[in-house]
Amino acid sequence: MKEEDGEIRVGESRFYLGEDNIIYETIVGDFDEQNALGAREAIYKLADKANERTKMLIDLDEAGNQSYEARKIVQELFDTEVCGKIALFGLHPVARVTASFVIGASKKKDICFFKTMEGALAWLKEE
Repeated sequence: MKEEDGEIRVGESRFYLGEDNIIYETIVGDFDEQNALGAREAIYKLADKANERTKMLIDLDEAGNQSYEARKIVQELFDTEVCGKIALFGLHPVARVTASFVIGASKKKDICFFKTMEGALAWLKEE
């Protein structure tokens, strides 16, 4: 995990807290247990700065395969009180597969998949 100018990098993936108190994530490449643990740490760090239950916007367009261990860590994270609404988006076929697994495995009700960032962001900003 590397932090620079408010952005946290875990491998090639990027995480930052926007001025709107939304955590923006761009997942890049394959995701294994080590990456998932780093992502969890980054999200906790950013959520702490937001000082509230945090909404997340997750770009899966450049995401690769996720290991079983990584999926389990992400699922557990999403089901915690740290995470508010979660919007995943992407047009890449891997994005759809990843999102369908995450949404299907999560107990969270406020999680949705969108084709575009604009649609996802609009949904996150609804009250």
